[in-house]
Amino acid sequence: MKRILFFVFAAIVLASCQKEVDDLIGNSGGNGGSGNNNTSTDYQPVSANSEWNYSSTSAGNYTLKSLGTDTTINARRYYKFDNSSSQGAERVYLAKSNGVYWQYGESVIGGVVLELIYLKDSAIGTNWTNTISIGGFNNYHKYTVSAKDIQRTVNGKTFNNVIELTYQMSLDDPLGGGILNVGGGKQYYAKGVGPIESYFKVGFLGVNVSDTTKLVSYTIH
Repeated sequence: MKRILFFVFAAIVLASCQKEVDDLIGNSGGNGGSGNNNTSTDYQPVSANSEWNYSSTSAGNYTLKSLGTDTTINARRYYKFDNSSSQGAERVYLAKSNGVYWQYGESVIGGVVLELIYLKDSAIGTNWTNTISIGGFNNYHKYTVSAKDIQRTVNGKTFNNVIELTYQMSLDDPLGGGILNVGGGKQYYAKGVGPIESYFKVGFLGVNVSDTTKLVSYTIH
């Protein structure tokens, strides 16, 4: 059970950590990130050499850097990022289309390939659930848009046009007969910047995990 919990916790940290998956998609390269990618109108810039420096209570300090290249996976355009976290992957894949934001990767445990929605630029109250199956058990990650166009101050800097997500995690009861709620948290995304803060706390069968991740500095090109 600790192995299952470790994976699902890793899946919900800001700039989610993923294994290198170029081998899964055949090193297809992409078109060099052409198009209107340097935009301040959405919640994930992808312009080449943009960088985000984060501080995490569980993963330490790390940097996410946009490579400015993309590739097509499952008919969806994914942009490539490098992640310096020692607990994460070298490569992160993020997609955005019509206000919906996706992440793609191979799980550290079990080699399960996942394609998950991590954000929706939608009305307050919009919710969705990512269901992940590992070892015959399902775990459920429910997100709700709980606030929009708010201000949020992180490390002394105030961000405008922020989306707040409320996160809830639940699991199939291993003893049968229902679903157990095991914890949750909040996530914040600023328009024209990306993820700026997240925190969560979950626990099950004596295993308790928590994390707070904050944006320290960034450069958008």
